[in-house]
Amino acid sequence: MPPAVDVLARVFALYVHVLERTGAAARLAALPVPIPADARPLAALVAVATAVLLLYAALASGGDTLVRSFRAAVLLSACSLPLAALRLVSGPGGPALGGAAIVLVVLGSVVHRSLASRRSEGTASRSVSRVRLLLEGFGLALSGVSLTLVLSGRVLPARLAFWSLFLLRLSIADLIDPSRLAAGTGLTRSAARDVRTAMGRSARPPRPARRLRRALSGAMKATLLALWLALPLAAALAPGEVAAGSWPPEALHLRWYPPAALALTALLLLGQALRALRDHRLLEAARGAAVGLGTAAWLFLVFHDPAFDAQRHALGGLVLAETVAGFLFGAAARGR
Repeated sequence: MPPAVDVLARVFALYVHVLERTGAAARLAALPVPIPADARPLAALVAVATAVLLLYAALASGGDTLVRSFRAAVLLSACSLPLAALRLVSGPGGPALGGAAIVLVVLGSVVHRSLASRRSEGTASRSVSRVRLLLEGFGLALSGVSLTLVLSGRVLPARLAFWSLFLLRLSIADLIDPSRLAAGTGLTRSAARDVRTAMGRSARPPRPARRLRRALSGAMKATLLALWLALPLAAALAPGEVAAGSWPPEALHLRWYPPAALALTALLLLGQALRALRDHRLLEAARGAAVGLGTAAWLFLVFHDPAFDAQRHALGGLVLAETVAGFLFGAAARGR
């Protein structure tokens, strides 16, 4: 097997491992679709990768030469993946195809973000914005119903509380995704500055000792950044890995990451709401306060009301859905 094909197959094997440890493979196997159970992980991956590449192609609007070239390349890739899957999904080339799909999405994401300033707003980006407003409208309506039930002394259904919060948080997911929070703390910018200094790309080349210190500092910050971005995946993998004996029992403490992440974003949203209020941006302040207070209230109910115990297991899924929604909404923004 050629080395490149072997690497792609290993990437796909890692993807399958994540599905198995998180329980997603069992859910795929239970779906009533006419696809063999062993081929469903690859089929799902190809479908998602094709959808993401088509989204990138739709968002690549404008007359810039690089944007048009990227759009053509992404469209060709999106059309080729399903055709290749029909031929390779049940053969020995299936794992390599799955790895290629992952690599295409990663490369497409990098190029898409690098072309953000060259793109112009098109129909696709406006459609994503309308979907976002629709989610926010439904979330606000359900939140109003929930608040009315609480104030009138009636029982608040757990599902109603969950969906009101879920839709609201999805609508602002691109504001609270891990990469944006890391950038907001200055960690990403600081790590990049240290790396540039260590490579001697500053205005005044530093001395060797200072370059070494900056290199070590940049490496530590980059490691911390990678750990921060990997926490959602580690929290999802921890129960399955501990049950299989691959990770020590202490890894189960990662199950506290989803509620901690939700609590942190609630505090950040409330802080942003106060700053917006001081700047007389009343709509933005009300929006942040509604989602921040709603998140805090829902977390309180999840950990104190027995009727909400079942939703405690949905915290990881909520964080994962927010990450995916933040990826989509962030991709639609010209500035991202």
